[in-house]
Amino acid sequence: MIKLRVYRYIYRVGNINGWGDFSTPGFLFAADIPSQPDVPTLIQVDSSSMLISLSPPMDTGGSEITLYELWRD
Repeated sequence: MIKLRVYRYIYRVGNINGWGDFSTPGFLFAADIPSQPDVPTLIQVDSSSMLISLSPPMDTGGSEITLYELWRD
């Protein structure tokens, strides 16, 4: 299970008359880009299709993998 670190931040500004109200909260998700995944594994191929297996990277960067992008040439 991946534990995300989510930081909530607010701020306010002041002048000679005092402090204003705090801002609406902003959120920062503490994560990095994932590491490079392994090479895809070819499972089956025929004249019109191919079946491959994709594996998640060893290091997710601290966040759940939600997207994969496959290119073919």
